[in-house]
Amino acid sequence: MTEIMGHYAELISPDKHRFRAFVAHPSKPARGVLVLLHEMDARSANRDSSAYQNPMPGLSQRIRALVNEHAARGYLVVAPSLFGRGRAGQHHGYKYQMASMGEQLLKPLQPVDSSLAMMDIETVVAWAQAQIPQGRVGIMGFCWGGLLAWQAACTLPQVFAATSFYGGGMTNPEVRSWRPMCPVLIHLPSKGALMTQESMDEFIAVQREHFSAHGQTSPGQKMSMVQIEQYNAAYGFDHAGSRQHDPHASQSARLKTFTFFDRYLNG
Repeated sequence: MTEIMGHYAELISPDKHRFRAFVAHPSKPARGVLVLLHEMDARSANRDSSAYQNPMPGLSQRIRALVNEHAARGYLVVAPSLFGRGRAGQHHGYKYQMASMGEQLLKPLQPVDSSLAMMDIETVVAWAQAQIPQGRVGIMGFCWGGLLAWQAACTLPQVFAATSFYGGGMTNPEVRSWRPMCPVLIHLPSKGALMTQESMDEFIAVQREHFSAHGQTSPGQKMSMVQIEQYNAAYGFDHAGSRQHDPHASQSARLKTFTFFDRYLNG
């Protein structure tokens, strides 16, 4: 697989907010677009800070490596910095932890009603579509980014497929009833304070009620569908920098994600 080296770009949202994004182009004509959404603070409320050996927020080395990895598979990949609205040029998720200043900085980006973050995501989608007018757009995210990926699948008609890795908050009652407009692949853990088994069971039940014909659609077909995969692993199992990392679950989820996007973004 060809090694890809991404770069930073500056984008401007409709409200004139400037933010950075890490962009990687494939070596050949792009098969489609992937927007990759990073996780929230690994040491914020209800989390064990000791579980993270090398915590890095926002556009971390891990996220940049994922961008390059997916670009090597033939996609134009863009990962926006969603912490940029706190203070330009800095990431605040880990540095401020639960300090009052940190809470104030991140308050506009609270996940359930993240209108500003969604505005930035729409800006990324529009920018990427301008680069590849015929390319289909997929979105994937982790933790808070997984919730935003779910929200994007339910609100943005430009999105053709979405994948959520343990989207923190998406199993909450006010969120789990949302209905996506495209195929969505959801990777759930089996344990973790941010996603109780009860809330995950209720989420699964709601999706099965919404989608009685639960299963895959035809390749390249855009329709409302949810595919749920649950792993015997903790919340954050894909994060190699944490003690929750589960290599087997991570590899399985990534392979399923590759197959999913290949199926729905290459019709």
